[in-house]
Amino acid sequence: MCLSTLTGKYQRRGHNLENLDELADERDRVRVQEREALEHLSQTRAKLSRVRTELQNLRKTRDELNETVKALKKARDGLRDSGRKNIISLSGVQKFAKGIREGTEAQRELSRLEWKMQTSPLEKEEEKRLMVKIRVLETKVAAQKRTQRLQDNVIKNRQEADELHMKIQEVAARSQAHHEEIVKLGEVFQALRTKADEQKKILDEVRARSAEIRQRFFSMRTITAVAERKAQMEKEKAHKQSLRKEAQRKLSQGGRVSLEELEALYGDDE
Repeated sequence: MCLSTLTGKYQRRGHNLENLDELADERDRVRVQEREALEHLSQTRAKLSRVRTELQNLRKTRDELNETVKALKKARDGLRDSGRKNIISLSGVQKFAKGIREGTEAQRELSRLEWKMQTSPLEKEEEKRLMVKIRVLETKVAAQKRTQRLQDNVIKNRQEADELHMKIQEVAARSQAHHEEIVKLGEVFQALRTKADEQKKILDEVRARSAEIRQRFFSMRTITAVAERKAQMEKEKAHKQSLRKEAQRKLSQGGRVSLEELEALYGDDE
């Protein structure tokens, strides 16, 4: 029932009901309308409460997802920074190691020379020459190992950063889905709130109408009771006057007068 329909109904019925029975009927009808309006409002408010709770939960989940996205982005950016630093370090090491033999060959040559130093009798000059060569090879092998380690770190950082980026996209998509659901549910919430406001307005009008009818009913019942008492008194007065006249007539004719007629004739007028 919309507000305009309800108002029109009241206007068509009018405010001046003809008698107490009509007022009683109207009072009962308005009581039914009041119960119905209250029930409708209660149902809408219950839905409103459920939607409000669902909205709060969705917002909480969305905010948690957004915080997760921030943390993942921070971790991803940290990995990217670490990767850039490793690339810079790798560039410097590669400049030093440029042109050397493969790491396995350098390591093999180093092992051969060390074995030769340990097992072969060498002249002092030959020993010095081999020691110099060994130190050069050790430096090259160390540079090669560091190069490989940096390369591995760069690859690892890139892979981990890519994995985090994919995770970020996944979580961000979930957050966006929650946000879209929040927007839709927010529209439902607003519609329910508007409906509740309208129903509250209807209920207030019905209650005001109910209070008005109750007041008119009680007033009319009081007026009716007073009128009935007055009519009864007038009736009794007229009856007493009739008895008095009858008693006077009988006395004037020497007739017999009843006790009721005597009371009417000699009793006090109220």
